[in-house]
Amino acid sequence: MLIPNNPDLDFQELNRRIEAEVQRYKLDTRERPMPAFDPSPAPVFDRPYRWMELIQLEDEPLLLAAYPSLLGRKAERSEIQQGLHQLRSGFDKFEVLAGLRYSPEGIAHGAEVHGLRKAKLKNTLRRIPVVGKLLLNAYAIASTESRSRYYVARLDLLTRQHKLQNDGLAAQRDQIEQQARQIQIHNEHLEELGHYANELNGYLQAQQRALDGQQRALDAQNVAFDQQTDYIKRLEAELDQQRLVHQELRARLGHLERAPRQVATPVSAESSVVATQPAASNLVPSSIPDSFYLAFENRFRGDAETIRERQSYYLPILEKIAPLTAGLPLVDIGCGRGEWLNMLPEAYARIGIDLNSMNVEACHEQGLKAVQQDALVWLAEQPENSVAAISAFHVIEHLSFEQFNMLLDQCQRVLAPGGTIIFETPNPENIISAATHFHTDPTHIHPLPPAFTEFLVEFKGFENVEIHRLNPIPREYALNEDSEVARRCDALFYGPQDYAVTARKGQL
Repeated sequence: MLIPNNPDLDFQELNRRIEAEVQRYKLDTRERPMPAFDPSPAPVFDRPYRWMELIQLEDEPLLLAAYPSLLGRKAERSEIQQGLHQLRSGFDKFEVLAGLRYSPEGIAHGAEVHGLRKAKLKNTLRRIPVVGKLLLNAYAIASTESRSRYYVARLDLLTRQHKLQNDGLAAQRDQIEQQARQIQIHNEHLEELGHYANELNGYLQAQQRALDGQQRALDAQNVAFDQQTDYIKRLEAELDQQRLVHQELRARLGHLERAPRQVATPVSAESSVVATQPAASNLVPSSIPDSFYLAFENRFRGDAETIRERQSYYLPILEKIAPLTAGLPLVDIGCGRGEWLNMLPEAYARIGIDLNSMNVEACHEQGLKAVQQDALVWLAEQPENSVAAISAFHVIEHLSFEQFNMLLDQCQRVLAPGGTIIFETPNPENIISAATHFHTDPTHIHPLPPAFTEFLVEFKGFENVEIHRLNPIPREYALNEDSEVARRCDALFYGPQDYAVTARKGQL
């Protein structure tokens, strides 16, 4: 008796065909010999196969037939070897077929297939680094029982097929020796087929009921799994919130334990020389505690992954800075939690400068070099031509014009020839950013239009000055119409939210 161990086969249709064949034999009264029984498998050629024929093949014959059937061409030897490696290293053949069918070449060919949804999903999960493996393991555990039944049924089927092959060879010998008994054997065979069809029909109905029960159980397990996933996500969100609260409490405690921090007042704009050591009378206590700004950044700045994704835009620029590759350091003013410093290749020397003690402590915990000091004071202490690059992300909007002017003078002095500045700031060309988001930070002084920043940097003697407009509002939030008014509104309200100015110090 056949066991329905392949979900891609329609056993009800198979049963209907068997019954139709039995009826045809009964209605045909002519005496004719039974068809010769050949147990050897049909030869495999490099030609397209129908789907039901294709999935009966195994190993190399499967791959030889899959490429013409799913891609419309013969397989290369290297492709055959790769497929054999996958099959023999544990991949299910349906996963291999799904990989071919849903490749760009397979999609273009458009061959008709059935039952590859789970295999396609497993292939997708395999490409997810960590979560994919966990989900595959969970799926494998959940499907252990069904797979065990599948392999037991498969082994039983192969055993009976082997036995049928041996019986077929014996029947052939008997057929040659006993031609006189062919009609009688034929009639007995028809009766046996009819009896078998009835048994098979009852068996398939029982199997279908069992499968329906298993499907209901699986649906219940999926619902429970989804509920557990949602619960875990809620716990993770609560844990992240607790971490932020804990971090803010630590910052507030540290602020209470420390004496008020002293910062340097910038040297007056009238002075042509920047002092290397600030006078004692220029030191005033900070009016904004570290704990406030740490909590503010946790709420409004965005998570570290988002910041790293945006700052990765600047990595190709660093490759063209000759002093940086020669070993001079990159200095990041307002380094924050060290996202940008962590992104830089290990070969680059890097230094972070920040007034916030908690940010400097966070950098130290990651093994980064960071200094808690006013950036203008720190730059004034550095020798000429000693720095390869100076970056400042969302810093210059916190400076007065005099401070910005002094910052550019110091950059021009300490940068080595060919050194580069990278300054990013909110883009006031975006009306929403200029009118709303910019003023969320109480320490912002005023927006800096790109044209002004570009002019000032050029005026200070920098070369190759460029403006990079970045981080536009996602397109799905823009106006959904094609008109001049819509295009202008998109530019004013949904355009780039930030911009960066990059420039290079000329050669001496």
